[in-house]
Order: sequence, then structure tokens, then C-alpha cells
Amino acid sequence: MKKKEIRPKPPSRRQLQPQQFAAYHISQTPVIVHLSNGARLHGLVLAADDFMLLLGRRPDDVQPTVVYKHAICVVTPADAPELVRVAPETMAAPDFVPLFIPRTRKRR
Repeated sequence: MKKKEIRPKPPSRRQLQPQQFAAYHISQTPVIVHLSNGARLHGLVLAADDFMLLLGRRPDDVQPTVVYKHAICVVTPADAPELVRVAPETMAAPDFVPLFIPRTRKRR
């Protein structure tokens, strides 16, 4: 009989997401929550469960915002550097020669 090789399972999304939200909650790191409709919410993670995220402006916020997790696309730390896109320097373009392509059929 051959023994089956037992490999450790990679951490699933169900394990990683609560750990990440717990880390944001414990460290009181300001975060930006990007929603699926394009809106951005700024604040601190006050609590999180399987379905919702509680987002507040301060740790003792009286009226925190409840965000459903299925509406969240990305959660990033607020102090994360944003991508700065710099347009490459345009080189002098050679003279443009428009091409004439005759139509092969009449339009109706």
C-alpha cells in the first residue's frame, strides 16, 4: 500500500479576509473601501463579521457606516501610495500621410 502524500492546504479566502479586517481593527489603520458602484468610503474598521463591515470616522464614532461585504471590491490602507501615471515624453512624430482606401461596395 502506498501512502498518500499529504499537502498542507493553502489558506482560503474565508481565513484571510477576517484576519486582514482584524489586523485593520486592532491597528486602527485608516482604510479606503472601494465599492462596486465606484464609491469610496474612508474610515477605520470598527468591527467585521461574515457579511458586514462596520466603518467609522473615529474609534468612538456614534454613527458608524455598515457596509455589506458583497458590495466591497477592494480595501486598501489610506496611507498606501497611489499610482502616479506620468505620460511618456512625446517624440517628434514623422509627417502623417493619410491613406485613401476606396470603398468596394455601395452602401444601401
